[in-house]
Amino acid sequence: MFVTEREIEPIGSYPHRKTPWGIREIVVVLLLVYFLEIFSGICSRFFVQYLLFPPWLRDPEAVLFFSTGIVQTVAFIGLVLWFALGKHKARLASLGLRSCSWKALLVTGLLGGCGLFLLVTLVAALFSQMFPFSPEPQPFARVLLRVQDWRELVIPLIIGGILAPAGEEIYFRGFVYPFLRSHLGFHSAVVISAVFFAALHFDLFRFLPLTLGGIGLAVIVEKTGSLFPAILAHGTWNTIMTLLVFFSGETL
Repeated sequence: MFVTEREIEPIGSYPHRKTPWGIREIVVVLLLVYFLEIFSGICSRFFVQYLLFPPWLRDPEAVLFFSTGIVQTVAFIGLVLWFALGKHKARLASLGLRSCSWKALLVTGLLGGCGLFLLVTLVAALFSQMFPFSPEPQPFARVLLRVQDWRELVIPLIIGGILAPAGEEIYFRGFVYPFLRSHLGFHSAVVISAVFFAALHFDLFRFLPLTLGGIGLAVIVEKTGSLFPAILAHGTWNTIMTLLVFFSGETL
């Protein structure tokens, strides 16, 4: 799983080249995303009856989760692209949005996602044995536990398997990680970006498992030189988790 500088340096410019953006843009994007999430959440609570959702999706918490999930993804992608491409005239490749082989995409993405799920689940299970208490379910898990049939499952699958991985990877591994790597080097950037990723999930009990997941996703972009396998791995991880929670009726 862990690689050395010598093994990864020959891969293209991403994520090795110094980024034109800095810590200020990273913080501004994060603050704007959270502001937009809060605003969309308030609007959803007041106007839920007017939103164009199908009749079987009227659970207020599900509507809130769906609307804020869309806003978060659009905001992360839009703001990162605006700063990187608009303000700094960078290319998509500087964010890791560059082509890769089908082998890297499918094998590293799918198998990497399965591996990340197993790693995170095993560490979380170990924590449960060491500290036998039941943490509060995350908002995503609460929505899943209230799902009654496959139609209601579609929304969590879209959010968890597609939208959230795309938005989070473009920000954390496409925008934050290359900046840290160009200033701190590979190992420090991997750890710091993973800790940052885990901390922003605001879940102390799952902090270490999420940090390990973030490390794995950073290693994937280093091994492939592209963000797409990491997006697929993140989506695979989330999709497996979503299906297991739905069929088992228990949080992980």
